[in-house]
Amino acid sequence: MALFGGIEITDRPSPENIRRLDVLPLPMISQMQRYGLRIDPGHFADLSFRLGQRMGDLRADIVNEIPADKLDKFVELSTEDEEDESNVDDNSPSLGSSTFEESFNVDSSEQISRLLYNVLDIHTNSAVDIKKTRGGKLSTGKKTLEQFKREFPVVRLILDYRECAKLKGTYVDSMPRRARRHPAGRDCPACGRHHYTDELRVHTQITTTRTATGRIASKNPNLANIPARTVLGREIRAGFIASEGHVIAQRDWAQIELRLLADRSGDPTMIRIYQEDGDIHVATAMAAFGIDDPANVDKLFHRAPCKNVNFAVCYLITGLGLLDLMAVTYASANTALPEWMDESWCAQFIERWFGIYPSVRRYLNAEEESIRRYGIAWTRCGRVRRIPETQSFLGYVQEAGVRQGSNHGIQGFNADLAKLAMGEMTERFNVLAEYGIPVYPLMHVYDEFLHEVPEDQGEVVQAVMEEVMGNVLTDRQTGVRMCKVPIKSDGKLMTKWVKE
Repeated sequence: MALFGGIEITDRPSPENIRRLDVLPLPMISQMQRYGLRIDPGHFADLSFRLGQRMGDLRADIVNEIPADKLDKFVELSTEDEEDESNVDDNSPSLGSSTFEESFNVDSSEQISRLLYNVLDIHTNSAVDIKKTRGGKLSTGKKTLEQFKREFPVVRLILDYRECAKLKGTYVDSMPRRARRHPAGRDCPACGRHHYTDELRVHTQITTTRTATGRIASKNPNLANIPARTVLGREIRAGFIASEGHVIAQRDWAQIELRLLADRSGDPTMIRIYQEDGDIHVATAMAAFGIDDPANVDKLFHRAPCKNVNFAVCYLITGLGLLDLMAVTYASANTALPEWMDESWCAQFIERWFGIYPSVRRYLNAEEESIRRYGIAWTRCGRVRRIPETQSFLGYVQEAGVRQGSNHGIQGFNADLAKLAMGEMTERFNVLAEYGIPVYPLMHVYDEFLHEVPEDQGEVVQAVMEEVMGNVLTDRQTGVRMCKVPIKSDGKLMTKWVKE
């Protein structure tokens, strides 16, 4: 029994199987790097302007969050530091409160550290373990500040500012500079395609061996890191557009990791929900909250925590981790997180979730035991991930390694299936090309595939993608499906890389 390309399903590490598997997507990856993605420079210019305004507003909001007495203290500390560094005399101009907003630099980690720890004292009486930098100063990194954002609004504003600054510098401002010109006409010297108009296209470097899980990754720029679910991330994606006379055929697997978890754990309840084509988030909410009618399931209060745990359970989510996810969910709905929804409630809810799907806990426990015993984890295709942390004498280091490796059987197998699908799609698209239907692969990001096709042939290509992705775990010799639940995908034809 074997999948496409002779790839076998195995219960042990198999380097030869993985070698064959990693070769399958190379032709499509080569095409992706050659064609690139077309950008709309006007969209990025407008978005850059709006982001600059947003950052200015956030900067003002940060200043307004500082109490007047604390502001004076911060000005004094800043003035002393400037005098020590520049050795100015008493007649030199100092940092006064009237010019504070203009002089305050949110991008300066030293000023942020001084503001948060020396002026606002956010770490006082806090149980948070704050790491120190090599210089001995308290860290202002994202992971550290995330722990304070619910209690101190100024921290949330600082994190929002940093996110805007990061995306603006990494993507919005850099895309037009990175883009290459593809001239109008046939046989484009850059990619060999026929363009109806001059185009600017960004060419990312795609690698197959960069990640420990086997996922396909991109760099220079890393398009996989553009947030797909935030408003700002969607606005950035909207700057990638289809060529004249073409559409982007987008398709992604529907809850693929959850479906693989149902198959691997063998949980009867989860398998039944997928076999009946049910909504697993609603079904989980009904069981967790004792609701009889799906119409009574509230999207935010009931469904949201179930959805967050469903997707994060194989990553060994904790009560604090769920609380952070719920804070993001409520913020995106412009609703305040209920005071009673604390870390304790989230931890209890996770236990309630395992009561609904007990086979999942048994599967995860077995994975942890295997990792501790062998020091490695492997997928059903035999892809190995080494976990050297299991050899550490430090308990917290061992636990971190186990957490990283426990999801490899799901996340790594998902990456294997993506490479299988890319190999088969290449073969099927070559057949379409013989019938005069060209398909131009653009990008693969996690579970999502992007291809550019003539606008009158989009439905044909979508049908091929759906068939390949749905049958990725079908034995090529017998036609037997090697998964206990159906594999499904969703897709859309669009003129820009965003679901409207």
